[in-house]
Amino acid sequence: MKSTDDRKMFGTPIGAQAVAGNIVSIPQTQTKAGDGTASVALGFPPETFIARAAGGEPPRGQDMNGLLNLLSSAIQVLQTGYLGPFDATFAQSIGGYPAGAIVCGGTPGAFWVSMADANVSPPGADGAMWQSLFNGLATQAALTLEAQQRSSAEQTLNTAITEETAARIAAQYVPSVPAAGQTRITSLVENADGRAVFGDGTNAPVLANVTDLPLSDPTQKIQVFTAYVKFASNGYTTITFPKAFAPGVTPTVVLPSTQEQPGKWSFIGIAKASDGTLSISNTGFTIYGVGWGGSSNFYNLVENNFIPVIAVGAF
Repeated sequence: MKSTDDRKMFGTPIGAQAVAGNIVSIPQTQTKAGDGTASVALGFPPETFIARAAGGEPPRGQDMNGLLNLLSSAIQVLQTGYLGPFDATFAQSIGGYPAGAIVCGGTPGAFWVSMADANVSPPGADGAMWQSLFNGLATQAALTLEAQQRSSAEQTLNTAITEETAARIAAQYVPSVPAAGQTRITSLVENADGRAVFGDGTNAPVLANVTDLPLSDPTQKIQVFTAYVKFASNGYTTITFPKAFAPGVTPTVVLPSTQEQPGKWSFIGIAKASDGTLSISNTGFTIYGVGWGGSSNFYNLVENNFIPVIAVGAF
């Protein structure tokens, strides 16, 4: 084939100008079994291959126009060079995209390549078997940055060597003047688990790792306290944190959902704000309580209560 050959481009799908009675939209499955109408699943159904005298149904021109319109419309999309986005429903219907399939991303210019057969995972999801079509290619910005870095490498190398030499010399000494009751550090080593140990370790001078903290995020802090509160007549009250969290932070709050009262049980929960979120700010939160004394009725909680609170957030 040559580039000058007629490529039979579909500027207009077949049947695009057909009047309504001469074309139909082809359904995925036959709407009414045995009526001779075509579908994607059957094409022209079995009854169109049986003579009318034997009870068959003739194929319809409307169906032929509809099938040709469906196929030419799909071909027209391919002729435009358009690669569609990932389609989860389509992926399930075909048993997953094959290895090497290309779909476009959410922004123009982004493309994904399937790295496995039967691929039903959406691109960009954790563990998804897709990679960027341009994976491994350097961007213009990266090449420019590398050129700039190379041009100044000799100067920065000399500076780095000088600073590293000074740092290594300084690291050999621990300048300190012990006060009364203190001991000069004569040894600083690292355990196999990565913890630093001072001296011979007899006084357990071991530094903890960040992973030893009760929270995986070191910016998070815990407030644990007991609030003494009295509920209003409508069953609501507000608890203020002993120390406000950082502005804009919505901490996580944990408190008991039930509490024993004299001759009854109280049920306590965090109230909701007007937007449907929990009524928690960086300075405190609102709770609602009801009481149950053994009957079938519940009442707004009005008694004084001691409520233990755990709040976690960033300061």
